Amino acid sequence: MYTFFKDKILDEEKREVMMDWETPLMKKHAKVITKNGGDILEIGFGMGICANFIQQANINTHTIIEIHDQIFQHLLKWAKDKPNVIPIKGDWFEVLPKNKKYDGIMFDTYKDKNQNQIYKILPQFLKPKGIFSFYSGHSIKGLKLEAKKLSKGKLFYEKINVNPPTNKMKSKYFTRKDYYLPKIIID
Repeated sequence: MYTFFKDKILDEEKREVMMDWETPLMKKHAKVITKNGGDILEIGFGMGICANFIQQANINTHTIIEIHDQIFQHLLKWAKDKPNVIPIKGDWFEVLPKNKKYDGIMFDTYKDKNQNQIYKILPQFLKPKGIFSFYSGHSIKGLKLEAKKLSKGKLFYEKINVNPPTNKMKSKYFTRKDYYLPKIIID
């Protein structure tokens, strides 16, 4: 069972799934993936931080895939008054809508066994000039290595100064003072 607080979600081992210090990052991710408007896919709902910012953009649809039962219930409650939101329950790799292409995709999952598959399938789910971004714990060197997994597309990134509250983290999932926000455009 996950434990939900105002400022974080903890897993069964009391490790952080997501924390509110990520809010400025999620705002920038949302801005990046909604640049073209249109249809947006968000894989992983978490605290709904990025989803809130996506909803502020001029978009048509906002499909959200969430695997965790408790978080999915939060998603359903959050989506009640948002007619352009399409919640989907399950493992994104298995429930991703076939024959659908998106203008922007945000990927932010937790303990995801299929995480590396996203790079292989991106081109078939993004429209031309579609934008993909993901939560990244990588240094710039690591981010460039991740980009090599792409079959198509070009990596751009923005360096953002951050101050994660590492003294309040059990898992220390992000300890650097610089965050490299990835933006991948599929040509």
